[in-house]
Amino acid sequence: MGGMRGVGFAALLGLDNFRKDALATGLHAYLIQRKYPWAEISLSCPRLRPIISNNDEGVMFTPNQKNEKVRERQLLQVISAYRIFLPFAAMTISTRERAGFRDNVMGITATKISAGVDTGIGSHSDDETSSGDNQFEIADGRSVDEICKALKEHGMQPVMNDYVYV
Repeated sequence: MGGMRGVGFAALLGLDNFRKDALATGLHAYLIQRKYPWAEISLSCPRLRPIISNNDEGVMFTPNQKNEKVRERQLLQVISAYRIFLPFAAMTISTRERAGFRDNVMGITATKISAGVDTGIGSHSDDETSSGDNQFEIADGRSVDEICKALKEHGMQPVMNDYVYV
């Protein structure tokens, strides 16, 4: 695998038929896992979220109307299917999702929870004037300390680094 420890897979759900996209993503991850069983496989399930100047409650549609809304219920189905199909794969739950949803999937499917995220273009630069628009809306703006507290409340141990290069 080109010297990589692992590889991550994701499809932006909601651009087309999210079930087909999720199946193709999961199958791709599965086939890579079979070919490289020592590699860490990880999955993420970002979904199309509300954007500026669009229609139908924040879901973007194309003229062919193939796009589908991916609500929390459908997202939970996808990540649960991934967990059953790929039980050893890491799974990241994005800050695009609201805090309550992320808290509820901590013990079910999630192995990685992001925190303290800034999605502005150039926002990590020291130059304040170079910061552009955000790439997407953050629904869970909790800090790293707040996420650690939530994990502990669920009886979990926050881990900031799961490997050490020797």
